[in-house]
Parts: sequence; structure tokens; C-alpha cells
Amino acid sequence: MTPLKELLDGESLNYPIEVKEHIVSEVPRYGPMGIPYIEKEYSVWKGSQRVQAAKQLGYTHIEGVIVK
Repeated sequence: MTPLKELLDGESLNYPIEVKEHIVSEVPRYGPMGIPYIEKEYSVWKGSQRVQAAKQLGYTHIEGVIVK
């Protein structure tokens, strides 16, 4: 996903991203053709464009909250 042009043009990243916490299964899971599926412990729920903009702007940290 590409970040919004406004974010890259200097509009501030006002709101924290929302991160969803996942339960990682201890039992191995497999995707198509038997390829092991690597589960994520966290994923971005809201704000993925802000994450991409922060990466492109060279940020090393951004604010986020974990939602249940």
C-alpha cells in the first residue's frame, strides 16, 4: 500500500497506529502446496499508510496502541 501524498508532503502523523495482537498457534500451520505458514504475533489494524509514510520519511519509531 502506498502512503497518502499528504503524509509524505509533511502533514503530521497525528494519530497512533492500531495494532492487533494475535494468538500464535503452537501447532504448525501450512499454506498452499504445503508451505509452512509463519504466523505474525502483531499486525497493523488501522494506519498502514502511516506506517509506510513513516518508513519512507526515515522514522525509527512511531506511536501505536494494541487493540483487543
